[in-house]
Amino acid sequence: MGVVGFGRWGRNLARNFHAIGCLAGLCDSDPDHLRAAADTYPAARAFPQSEALIRSGDVDAVAIATPAGTHHELAASALTADLHVFVEKPMTTDLAAARTLVVQARAAGLQLVTGHLLHYHPAFETLRAMVHDGRLGALRGIVTSRLTSGPETPREHVIWEFAPHDIAMILACTDELPLSVCCFRPDSESNGPSAAHTRVELAFSSGLRSQTTVSWRGLAKVQRFEVEGNVATAVFDDVAPAGSKLTLAPTGQPPSPVPVPDREPLASECAAFVEAVATGVAPPSGADEGLRVMTVLDACFRSLEERRTVPLQIPENGG
Repeated sequence: MGVVGFGRWGRNLARNFHAIGCLAGLCDSDPDHLRAAADTYPAARAFPQSEALIRSGDVDAVAIATPAGTHHELAASALTADLHVFVEKPMTTDLAAARTLVVQARAAGLQLVTGHLLHYHPAFETLRAMVHDGRLGALRGIVTSRLTSGPETPREHVIWEFAPHDIAMILACTDELPLSVCCFRPDSESNGPSAAHTRVELAFSSGLRSQTTVSWRGLAKVQRFEVEGNVATAVFDDVAPAGSKLTLAPTGQPPSPVPVPDREPLASECAAFVEAVATGVAPPSGADEGLRVMTVLDACFRSLEERRTVPLQIPENGG
């Protein structure tokens, strides 16, 4: 296993792949980051350039933890070298590019996995099971918020930074793509590459609607995912203390905590990728799932640009 990018998140990936016992290579173009990588994991080869790692023959898979705009080029290069790919979210910043990666991975029989981390959170795994076993009844709506007090000038559009998490979870609960997407921002907000506050509304054929707010301008950190059914409402609050991250409230009754296993989601995600490479069975955030999320993200930007609700453009291969 090789990790490309030894910044804040790449270090977390390296830590988990090392714990599994499969970390063989590390890459970062920043000399200080590369030195830290070599010092922390002396048994793994350190590479200053991604192509050197990809062509080294030392690894059969790579994890990409670099800025979003670099994902497509790095993932395509790794797939061309017959390597399995784990790429942090978003898969790419362009739907057409995402489609080419999925086609490339399928043709080569390789795993292409996107870092939709919350699929592997035990609280969300339990919530999704509640949805699918009918404990909430017929779904009425999903409301999510992902807010934080971010930098004065965000490094990238808030949709790329936060929305993939919530969209991935919404699609996992509905098991269908929305019919339409409406994405908007306060009039005072810029729609440039570092736009800081956006709301996304999805409409589904079942009549279900979801609403997601993502923002770098939150007064407090909020990571809340609420699913309302006609029998009960479940809330996954990742900011809540351990033991109360998931609550269930039957209609007309107060919420009560739902016990969930205590494990690190990233450890589960990394283990799932390694297992997928070994077995050939895609994990929850495999290529098809990644393309579905990218399809919705693409519609978000079309809606922002056109200032209207837009229909979803379903990939020809069905996503």
